[in-house]
Amino acid sequence: MDQHITNPVEFKGEGREFFGIWIVNILLSIITLGVYSAWAKVRTKRYFYGNTYLAGDSFEYHAQPMQILKGRLVALVALFVWGIANSFSPNASIVLLILFYLALPWLLWSNARFDAAMTSYRNVHFSFNSSLKEAYKVILGRGFGAFLAASLYFAAVIFVAQTSVIFAVLLGFGSLVLLAVIYAWVVSGLHKYFSNGFQFGEWKFSAEIETHFFIKTYLKALAFAVGVSIVLTIGVFSTLFSGADFEAIQAGDFSSLMGDSSYGVFFISYFGFIVLTIALTAYTTTRVRNYIFSKLVAKTQQSDGEHYQFNSSMTARGYTWLVISNFLLQVFTLGIARPWVMVRTTRYIADHTSVFGDMSLLKASSQSANVKSAISDEMAQAFDVGMGIG
Repeated sequence: MDQHITNPVEFKGEGREFFGIWIVNILLSIITLGVYSAWAKVRTKRYFYGNTYLAGDSFEYHAQPMQILKGRLVALVALFVWGIANSFSPNASIVLLILFYLALPWLLWSNARFDAAMTSYRNVHFSFNSSLKEAYKVILGRGFGAFLAASLYFAAVIFVAQTSVIFAVLLGFGSLVLLAVIYAWVVSGLHKYFSNGFQFGEWKFSAEIETHFFIKTYLKALAFAVGVSIVLTIGVFSTLFSGADFEAIQAGDFSSLMGDSSYGVFFISYFGFIVLTIALTAYTTTRVRNYIFSKLVAKTQQSDGEHYQFNSSMTARGYTWLVISNFLLQVFTLGIARPWVMVRTTRYIADHTSVFGDMSLLKASSQSANVKSAISDEMAQAFDVGMGIG
């Protein structure tokens, strides 16, 4: 198989075209008190999947509105019970929280299976075949390990604080590094689990994910965040105190700190921290996605070394601008630009994704996934959890 053949992913949807679908979805969902939202989701998914092309062929979305509606009703009941318990019985809320975390691996596993089974390319459905047992091992196992390590560390900080406050403060700052490393360990395990679980016909996806990449990425992000935060903080305080009356401040009068320029300084610093957060998120998101795709391959047992490779070329700067410009578009249009934002985002992702290999030689047949219920998919979305290759 010629690995030099590049197949870019293309998205051919248009904002103006999708606006017609979007506005109808909104109006009918309002008129039907939310019942039509299941049909709206299917129409939206089918539009975006159907306009995403690889090697001249588009993807398809096969979920039925009634599947989505049933799952959505169950998710709404779960959210309602959660809200009632949280308001009237703190103990019951804690029990439900524990049950939710115990069910989290099942939710993520089922969500991946449903999304994969409902997606097809060239009339062949995807599937997700990692085991539920492994999901519990990766998600709950690493989650518990992370919690235990963090708890022991903070217990040590508290113990040290009784004898040396300075050393305890240093350990407190060190906790940022520890948390970054722990988070990288957990996230790398999740990506390894999901990246190696998807399948297209007989073609299995696999990726050799290494934890040290995630540790390095999150430590770099942490160092940058701390550095910029220190600079912003010094800038704010130096500006505030440049015209301050220190004798008045010692007397308890802080009015000299609240001049006309102070409000501008606070606004600029607040905006700066928001941009910093977006930039750091963009950095980690693009770095991780590019890394996962660089490691991702698809091959069969009979391929004799032949395989398809994947590539992602997203940049932190480009993704940061996309997020900020999308936000401003929605703010200044009071949400009317939402369809264009969705189209812009999908096109950006597609424009930076490609597959290496001769797609004309791709032969596959659908494997039975036996997935019919959308309950876990809607539950995962209701509680804002989800994971996969995207």
